[in-house]
Amino acid sequence: MNVLWLVKRTSKRNFKKGIIYAIMLLITLIISFIFFDMIDNPFLGGNDQVISNNINGEIILPISKILPFIVIILSWIMIFYASNYFLNSQIEPFTLLLLSGGNMIEVAKYVLYQITVIFIIVIPLSLILGTYILKKIYTIMFLYLNIDGIYTVPVKTYINLLISLIPILISIYIGVAGFSHRNTLQVLLGRIESNKNVKIKNKDKGWIFYIILYISSMAIILYQDHGPTAYVFPSAIGFVSIYGLLKRTIPKMIQNWKRKKGVEKEKLYISLSNYVISLQGTFIFSMLILMLACFLIPILISQDKLSKEFFIGIVSYLVITLLLVIAIVYKFIDHITMRKKEFVCLNLVGYIKSKIKIIMRYEVICYYLTIILLPLPLVLLIGSGYIMNQELTVINLIIFLLIYMIPIILSMCITYFVYLKTIITKEGKMQ
Repeated sequence: MNVLWLVKRTSKRNFKKGIIYAIMLLITLIISFIFFDMIDNPFLGGNDQVISNNINGEIILPISKILPFIVIILSWIMIFYASNYFLNSQIEPFTLLLLSGGNMIEVAKYVLYQITVIFIIVIPLSLILGTYILKKIYTIMFLYLNIDGIYTVPVKTYINLLISLIPILISIYIGVAGFSHRNTLQVLLGRIESNKNVKIKNKDKGWIFYIILYISSMAIILYQDHGPTAYVFPSAIGFVSIYGLLKRTIPKMIQNWKRKKGVEKEKLYISLSNYVISLQGTFIFSMLILMLACFLIPILISQDKLSKEFFIGIVSYLVITLLLVIAIVYKFIDHITMRKKEFVCLNLVGYIKSKIKIIMRYEVICYYLTIILLPLPLVLLIGSGYIMNQELTVINLIIFLLIYMIPIILSMCITYFVYLKTIITKEGKMQ
């Protein structure tokens, strides 16, 4: 089969998916471009840092260097993840290639042609928009920090971005093509299940421990002497407890509820079952957002609000949150797509459109409220400590909370909207 002909045909059919993928690439490349420049910007260099003490001595963490680097790495991961999702959503062309006698080389060619065209369009656009956005950010930043100077984006920033794309593209061409090949074989053999059950041990008593640990982390914050690094240890305990709550406690509590009272409330029963599957499926990204809330927000609260560290930290936090929220929405949509048949079956046994909407709404709200509420007591207690020591105002704490919650609430609305569009047609019928 002519691979180039197949790319042309499938590109027309998957035009919307291609646009979404291109937008994702554009966002991540612009972000990488901006933070590549922040690392080397001489106006942002200095000695501002977070200092912590441990048994081995002093630890120096320059936020203005570490956070941009983390953002860049996360952007690269998101590019690969988006490429993986985009190509593996196109089972039909890979199946056609294999059924017509194709092999992994032809699959790789298909990936090469399709991805290359998108990158050729997106890269120049990302450099143009990245330069414009970067200048606007620096205008605001320099005014905020009272920095006098005129800054021009150096050629080095453009070169760094282009060089960084080489290993990314190679990884996409080799890794994604190979994975798509294996994934298509699994589909042909019927080994892919739409939703795998979450395994919960019936006699598992360890889930109670994480509730105790969670409460203990809050108690430690209350009795901890205030200081710049006083909340690192209780934040770490809180993060570990949240890990256990997501992984074991919440699924176990829902399982117990379903056994006792779940049958009486069938809509909530279905919603919570899907909620647990979605929670486990997006576990890594959820934990990364919660880690930001448990560690980075307390660090930002302790910073001088007129320092470049604080400004870069806020920008980095918002960008990292944006990337993780996009990843969660992507992954959530993946679970929604696999769940289509389940909703069709529910419709056939008598669940009308309004009931199915309620099931979707419960699931999405429960999921995103979990992400919002779990770290909230820790952040509030730490913020209260700084307020009582007159190092933070109530208004500033509210701003920190809004910075954390608004992106998640927006992603909740987007997820619910996509959920409806994926499962229910404009005429009100099941897809």
